[in-house]
Amino acid sequence: MTVTKQIPLEEQVKKLALDEGAALVGICTADSIKEKDFSDASFMLPGAQSIVSIAIAMDDEIVKKYLSKEEYLPLCYEEGHITKDLLKIGDKIKELLEEKGFKAFRCNINFNYRNINTTSKAVVPAIKELIGLIDKEKDPNIELSQKEKRTLDMLKKMIFSGFKRSPMTLVPNFSHRCAAVAAGLGRVGWSGNVITEKYGARVLFGSILTDAKLTPDKPLEKNPCIKCKLCEKSCQGGLFAKDETETIKIADVEETIAKRNNYGYCIAICSGMAGQNKFKEWSTWSPFRLDDVDRLPLDDSITEYVQNMYVKALEKGGKEAENVLRLIENSFLGRNNKPAEDFRPTCGCCQLVCGPDIKSKKESYNLLVNSGCADKVPY
Repeated sequence: MTVTKQIPLEEQVKKLALDEGAALVGICTADSIKEKDFSDASFMLPGAQSIVSIAIAMDDEIVKKYLSKEEYLPLCYEEGHITKDLLKIGDKIKELLEEKGFKAFRCNINFNYRNINTTSKAVVPAIKELIGLIDKEKDPNIELSQKEKRTLDMLKKMIFSGFKRSPMTLVPNFSHRCAAVAAGLGRVGWSGNVITEKYGARVLFGSILTDAKLTPDKPLEKNPCIKCKLCEKSCQGGLFAKDETETIKIADVEETIAKRNNYGYCIAICSGMAGQNKFKEWSTWSPFRLDDVDRLPLDDSITEYVQNMYVKALEKGGKEAENVLRLIENSFLGRNNKPAEDFRPTCGCCQLVCGPDIKSKKESYNLLVNSGCADKVPY
């Protein structure tokens, strides 16, 4: 009689992830990262015991052409398709776990926040209507009706006041980074991005929560971050303090990273409203840049400044206003259900310059800062 050895569920999950296209996969316990609200798996799956963390690496050549400002759209599509692939792999793992009799939840990838009222979907069509009326009002060949004028005034008051309350710090439904660190995929680097041994920071992560008690992996013993700080030098927004540090702890692993300044700096640059701030000789892509944005304020007034940027963009109409709409759609509705080709990252340089080794990091940084300013960008 032949005895068939049963393959442990952990091995089945990992093999499935790798067979379906994941570059990295690991497992951690839900308890190991539950102390932080944004990484408490029970928020999304009550009774969660384990988390499967998966990662897909970006194409280095596509990243380099993005940083050198040779090509914009290929990286947009790359991030979009990687997101879709992470969702597909996550769904496959979820199905496997459910077939084994366990509960499982596949988390969405980014742009899902606890402190944004995602049920208020009416804000998206309201902003669309506002932009349409603003563009119509600016057309010299069109005169608004009295009803349209009243609607325009009403929408301005409602939506503009809403921007005044926009949070600068967004709390994710679930932190993929925390799971990735606890599951041994990487460690948090100087920038706060997760650095992997093989791919640097050029990866996107996904997470699957389950009530199955899976054998966890251990966090990496050695942090792949070499503290070259090219990530800080690549940040036009000035999000990272140059010399000040802060300590964070994930799954009993302490990391010393660059202290964060106000997140308004990052939002101003990564939203595409400003492409230059610290360094005027080069820019991010920022295809929706406001012409009159010069230098961001160096104190907490940046919060009000950024909120006003959105209002100014809407008032301007055209592509800048459409960019605000894109941001609101992403924040309120997520971008997991959007076509992959609809993604439009404009910055992310702190992550993208961080290749797998110091040679790659230096090359990437030089490509970024020596390629000047992006003025005309395809949408």
